[in-house]
Amino acid sequence: MRNVLSTLLLVVISCYTQSLDAQIVNIEDKRTLEDTTGWFWRIDFGGNLTENTRSVVTLSGALRLDVKQQKGEWLLLSNYNLVRADQDQVLNDGFGHFRYGRRLNSSWTWESFTQLQYNRRLLIDLRALAGTGPRFILRDKDHFDLATGLLYMYEYNEIGEEMPITRRDHRLSLYLTLHLKLSENARLASTSYYQPLIDRFGESRLSSINSLTVALGKHFSFSTNLAITYDGLLAQLAEGVPATSYQWRNMLRINF
Repeated sequence: MRNVLSTLLLVVISCYTQSLDAQIVNIEDKRTLEDTTGWFWRIDFGGNLTENTRSVVTLSGALRLDVKQQKGEWLLLSNYNLVRADQDQVLNDGFGHFRYGRRLNSSWTWESFTQLQYNRRLLIDLRALAGTGPRFILRDKDHFDLATGLLYMYEYNEIGEEMPITRRDHRLSLYLTLHLKLSENARLASTSYYQPLIDRFGESRLSSINSLTVALGKHFSFSTNLAITYDGLLAQLAEGVPATSYQWRNMLRINF
């Protein structure tokens, strides 16, 4: 029982680094809030080894690089997570994302991106994306931000275990993102994605990521996050993977 609880705790800790069932990387939630030009970077790395009747290894790492210019903006993200109990891989996923945005005016930005990812839990051996399209700021105020984008993307997938299936698809990616200041202490963030196949709009991928953060005094804050994804095509191609997956996370943060 103790080993089970230990493994479960490691998985929970890893969930805060990367969603267990992440299929769509929420780039909107990762945009920098810095207004000044320059280079901004961050590296995270962690690892744990527990040895008793079972050997449990946990590894996680993340890299972020932002380059902000007068007219352009570069973003590089990478993330890796592994939780292994003896020979059982409880969690094994990672992604790399590179994006460039060119500001056309105060409201319009043209963006291009490429992405590589895998997720052993969802039987995704490889997913490679490349796309481009406009992003439009509908409203930009101190208490209310609203933006949308419509991008074309080419998607390559290797899905499955014993006999992997290869897919090459053309998709649209339409998203709407909202940041709302409810009060001095409460903020709401929401991003929803609609990603249909261009030749078969009925086969679409839907995702919604929502979070509420409440400040509890000067040093404490509480956040609750709900992420829901529907991917009927993945469920058809990968046996045992559900079409709908969700994750609800709650976190208390202490700031000093």
